[in-house]
Amino acid sequence: MKKVKKAVILCGGLATRMLPITKTVPKEMMPILNRPAIDYCIQDLKENGVTEILIILGRDKESLEKYYDRNVETEQRVSEKPEFCSVINSMFEGVNVYFMRQKYARGTGFALLEARNFVGKEPFILIFPDELVLNQSYAGALIEGYKKTGCSIIPMKQIPIEESYKYGMVSYKKDELGNKIEKIVEKPRPEESPSDVCYTGGGLFTSDVFDCVDVDSVPANEEVILTKFFDYLAANHGMYGVYITGIRLDIGNPLGFVKANVLAGLNDPKIGTQFKEFLKDLVNNGDI
Repeated sequence: MKKVKKAVILCGGLATRMLPITKTVPKEMMPILNRPAIDYCIQDLKENGVTEILIILGRDKESLEKYYDRNVETEQRVSEKPEFCSVINSMFEGVNVYFMRQKYARGTGFALLEARNFVGKEPFILIFPDELVLNQSYAGALIEGYKKTGCSIIPMKQIPIEESYKYGMVSYKKDELGNKIEKIVEKPRPEESPSDVCYTGGGLFTSDVFDCVDVDSVPANEEVILTKFFDYLAANHGMYGVYITGIRLDIGNPLGFVKANVLAGLNDPKIGTQFKEFLKDLVNNGDI
């Protein structure tokens, strides 16, 4: 079985739910404490041996490229402060980050097809960086599922059935390898949902995923959605699901973004204790 060394991160969305800030700041660069959201994804990938990462960009997202580029002036200014030098240098250690501009905004599936040459015949992890998982390694969970099954893996989470209309709901059955996916039903009514388990975004895929669609045959005005890829994999190559047990936050909306910062603040070794006391005072006294 091939090791998982590659990842594709899709950063083409407009993030209208976070306007007006996302008019100039990409949602992937929104800060969770002092690091942009996308960096949490990349650090998780690095810690799990994924060293080749392709970021597919939409328009006006040049700040992502600048963040993962050297900044000589900044490095010179902090050269006598080892703690800052270590933080900056660690960004570039053990990982290669590449960038590609997507040609058209025609759905997540179409954006993924842009990565075909980068992926080649390797398995790879697909990430949407506005879906942040805390208190669990997202990449690690997917890789463990792949090692067990040898098949593509999607992340799943149990939700209240009355919320099924918000998600792609998973039809699956258990076999000797795990949770074998049959299909994903997009945003069904509760009474029509195949289960109370939803697909949470991204996944780990074998290169067979690209056999589903010939990009040159897709009409110019048509979007390509990921569900089409999943149906193909489930029917022809097998696809399994693993449960995400960590705290999953949609940081593409204001509430999820605030929650992510609160949790990150509480877990931060430098400010966590003080921040916890601040929150206690705020809740108990109604003021600061």
